[in-house]
Amino acid sequence: MKIISPSFEILTPLDGKTILKHIELCGRVCYKSEDKITDTSAAAFVAGIIKRGHEAVLEHFNITIKFICDRGVSHELVRHRLASYCQESTRYCNYSKEGFGGEITVIRPAFLKVNFLIKVLKFIIAESGFELLARIEIKDKKTGRCFR
Repeated sequence: MKIISPSFEILTPLDGKTILKHIELCGRVCYKSEDKITDTSAAAFVAGIIKRGHEAVLEHFNITIKFICDRGVSHELVRHRLASYCQESTRYCNYSKEGFGGEITVIRPAFLKVNFLIKVLKFIIAESGFELLARIEIKDKKTGRCFR
């Protein structure tokens, strides 16, 4: 069992000038003023659309963020559907395979001390050992046959 802390990582390369130019290009379509785009016009144009309350234009840029958090937090995020989400599947990921180091990963709750969490998880595993064993896949090295 591996215990990790919640975290996030911004996956989209961020460059302020490129973002502003992209938003300007999309916004100028609304006003049919693409011919007014210059090397320095983006910041003033974006400031103007914000000042006029035309914030919908800002939605033409996206960002991808990888969150590592517990299921409860992720379910609150996806529930409100403010964006598009991809989430690790607990149904299709076989945590006993090499890709996961042959172990489960648990997010450290902020309110629990690590030693207490380990004791609780060991108890849960001991009490539900049969269910966990039923999920483990064993492969016969000679025949290649898999057993569950």
